[in-house]
Parts: sequence; structure tokens; C-alpha cells
Amino acid sequence: MADVLAPGTDPETAPEATPETAPEAPARDRRRSRRHRNGIVLGAALAWLALLLVEWAADGRIWLGHLVGIVPPAAFVLVPLGLAVLAPLARGAARWRSLAAAVLALLMGFGQSGFDPAAAWRPEPAPGPDSVRVFAWNTNSWNQLLGTQDHFYAFLKSKDADVYLLHEYQHVTADRKGRLPIDDLARLRREFPGYGIAVRGELVTLSRFPIVRQPAVGPARDVPTGADWPTEYRENKVLRTDVLVGGRAVSFYNVHMPVWNSMPDGLLSSAFYRHMRERFAPRRAQYAGLEADLAANRNPVVVAGDFNATAAMSDLDPLRERLSDAAEVSTDPYPTSWEEGGWKPFWRTDWAFTGNGAKAERYEFGAPEKLSDHAVQDLWVSLPGSG
Repeated sequence: MADVLAPGTDPETAPEATPETAPEAPARDRRRSRRHRNGIVLGAALAWLALLLVEWAADGRIWLGHLVGIVPPAAFVLVPLGLAVLAPLARGAARWRSLAAAVLALLMGFGQSGFDPAAAWRPEPAPGPDSVRVFAWNTNSWNQLLGTQDHFYAFLKSKDADVYLLHEYQHVTADRKGRLPIDDLARLRREFPGYGIAVRGELVTLSRFPIVRQPAVGPARDVPTGADWPTEYRENKVLRTDVLVGGRAVSFYNVHMPVWNSMPDGLLSSAFYRHMRERFAPRRAQYAGLEADLAANRNPVVVAGDFNATAAMSDLDPLRERLSDAAEVSTDPYPTSWEEGGWKPFWRTDWAFTGNGAKAERYEFGAPEKLSDHAVQDLWVSLPGSG
């Protein structure tokens, strides 16, 4: 039967119709869409895996590696899980390659995530009667910026800790970029009668137990007697205080590591990256000094403070290998300490560790009552021979 042309169609110019013409275009479009979807899903999974490899190679080795500190550690679990959920959108080999890349990324990144699923069913810890209560906190420039001094001291005293490890015993300039010394020792003695007080630079340790030694740690060992306060501030980022507990020396390390970033300058500012580059070596020196001192110390040890490092950063790896993270007794599957009062506390930059027979019995972060952008660390520790 002859083909019928629509009215007005020139038989000489009309396209030749075939039975295959109609279905070919939609099929071609479907194949193109599938290839495009496969490329997006597989590309995203491989890109995240490649990013992890670059981060692994750079972190701790070059100063740019510290950029990983910007990423909320939870992303190292949530992103690969999201990629695994998206994998079924791909077809054929791309689906399984995407899923394999997501699983590999999850395995690689889980240790950097800060997640502790076991905490969800861990029983509520009950400290023993001989436990030592330790309170560690970044005081936000000794409460210069928030609240009142009366509130500040009432808050500290309400914790009734045996040992206080306090940082930022200082004030700041109007632009918050400069550091200024303060002298609040008279009030400290009045508010905490019977406590021993140790001060180095911006670090203050209060102890109900007798203080027997305050050996300098790391770069602080090279600070000459009578050095000015800016030098003391810059070099003293670890305050070791040896105290007598039940006739035995116990070492408490009060830590506030140099911050690696200058977030107020912004990621697009050259000042941000200049700050990163300039702080890289001083941070490494402080961490190395702390690690060396711990390696030579046979006392039971408690190490706590603001490390300005997240679970995603390699700075903490030697400490986590040598000592026990107090969070191992926490009931919080994802503990965070910063930024309190800000958008959301997605990061844990405050840490506590124990070793040489000292063991965490209870550990939790507490609200700072709007006095600081850091949560407080509340820690109960058992010591060898106690209990």
C-alpha cells in the first residue's frame, strides 16, 4: 500500500519514513541520560575517595593539610553513606563501582569522623569514691567578652573540681587579634582557698592537692627566666603540674595549642593562608614537645585542654596511640565542644586523655552558661592504687 502524504507535502522533499525511525530517538535519549547519570554518581564517589587520599597525603605533612579542620568530622561518615544511597541510581558496572568507592571511603574515613556508635548503649558510668574530678575549659579570654566576673567565678566554683585546667588567662585588644596580660591572682586565691595555683603564660592550673613540680614542656624549656609576657604566651602552650595524690606524684597537663586558622579573615583572604603557614611549625613544635615529655614521664598522667584539632586532623594521632581518649567512657556517640553559642557545635576541639595507670571513669561535655564558645570538659579519673 502506497504511503499517504499529508496535504501540501512535496513528494520530492518528504523524508523517507522507516519503521525504526520512531523508537530510535527515545532509546538514544535514554542511553544518553543513563550515561550522564552513571557519570555523575560514579564521578562523585571517585571524587570523594580522591579527596580522602589527597587529605591523607597532605595532613600533618604540609601546612595546607590543616584545611581538613574546616570539615565537620561527621562528614567522613555522612558523605560516603549518602554516596552509597545514590549508587543504585547508576546502572551496570557504574553502580557497583560507585558502591565500592563509597564503602572504601567509609572505611578510610571512619576513624576521622569522631563517631563512637558503642556509646549509644554504654552504661552510665559511676565514678568511685576516690576519683579525682578534673575540670578543663577555654575561658574565652578570662570572661572578658561575655557575662560578668561574679557569674564566671560562681560557675567555676560550682564544679567543685579537685583540679582545674584553665586556658586563656588573658585579655584581648579591641580587634581581638592582640593578647594582653592580666593579673587576677588575688581573686583566684580568695575564691579558691586551699588550692595550689600554677601559672604559665595564658595557662592556669588549680589543685586541691599539693603541687610539687612544674617542669617546662617543649618550646617553653628554652624561655629564659624573666622573659616578657608575649614570649611566655607564645611558648607556653603546655603547663605540666605534678601533684601529690595519696603520696604519689600525678602529672596533669594543661594544654592550649596554637590555633591553626584565622577564620575572621575568611577563606578567600590571603591573611588566612599566611596565618596557616606561619602557625604550622609552632604547632608541630608544641605537639612534639608534649609527646616527648609524655614518653619520658612514668607518672600517671591526665592530659586535657583545647587542642585546636578535630578528629579529622592527624595532629592528635600520636596522643591517641599512646594514651586513652576519655571519650571511651562517654555515652555521647558524637561528642562536640565548639562552637557553643554559634551556628552549631559540629566540632570537638577539646580533648582529654589518660595514661600510665590513670583511667577515665566518667567524661562529659557541659554547657558553658554563655560564658565561652567552648563547652567545658568534666572528667573523673581513677588513679593506681585508689578504690
